Amino acid sequence: MRAPRLSKTAIVEFFKNGFMSVEKLTTKGDLEVIRALLDGLYERFDELPKELVFDLGDLKYHDGTQRSPQINLATRFEPRLKKTLAFRNARIVARQLLGRDAEFGFDHAIFKAPNNKAATPWHQDMSYGGNVERISWNVAFWIPLQDATVDSGCMQFIPHSHLGPLKEHHRVGHDDKWHTLETDDVDASKAVACPLKAGGATLHMSKTMHYTAPNETDVPRRAWILNFRENLNI
Repeated sequence: MRAPRLSKTAIVEFFKNGFMSVEKLTTKGDLEVIRALLDGLYERFDELPKELVFDLGDLKYHDGTQRSPQINLATRFEPRLKKTLAFRNARIVARQLLGRDAEFGFDHAIFKAPNNKAATPWHQDMSYGGNVERISWNVAFWIPLQDATVDSGCMQFIPHSHLGPLKEHHRVGHDDKWHTLETDDVDASKAVACPLKAGGATLHMSKTMHYTAPNETDVPRRAWILNFRENLNI
C-alpha cells in the first residue's frame, strides 16, 4: 500500500490541534512482522541495557510480572524494524508535515499487559528534556499493533495544548524512583480519545498533552512509537 497523502486541510488542522489520526498507515501483515520482531526483544528484556528498558507500570514489578515494559531505541536492537512498511510510510507522512528533509529521531515500544491497571499519566513529551527548539518540531507516530480502544488504552489528547507553555511536570507520585513524568496542570474534561483499528496511527507534537488509560481488556495492548524531526542542519 502507498503512504497516506495528507490534504492541506489535514495539515493545517494538525498544527492547529497538535494531533491527528491516520486511518491507514500500514497493513495487518506488516503489523504481524513488527509484532514478531518486538516480541523477540521482549523475550530478552532483561538482557537489554538497563538504562533503555524499564517497566512504566511498576518500579521493579515486585510480583515478578511486567505490567507495562518499555523498550527505548528498539530499532537499535532490531534494525529490521526500519525495513517495515509502517516505518517507510511514517517517514513519508512526516516529511509532508515537517518538510522533505525530515529525519528519523528515535523510537520506543510499549507493551501493556491484559488488565494491567497502569495508566500512562498526562504529560508532554518535551518535559523529558533535550533541545527545546529542535524537539518542538518533532512528530510522534503512535502505532498500535492491534485494534486500540478506550478500554485497552488508546491515545487521548488535549487539543491546542502544544500552543501554550510547557507545563510543570514531576515523577509519578513525586517519587524519584519512577521513570515516568506527569503533570497535574491538565483539564481532562477536554480530552479527545482516538480509538484506532489495526493499521492506523495517531500523530502528535512533542508539546501536545496526552495520556493512555490502563488496559482493561483480556488481551495485550502493544504500541510502537516512531519520532521524526525537522532537519535543522540543511
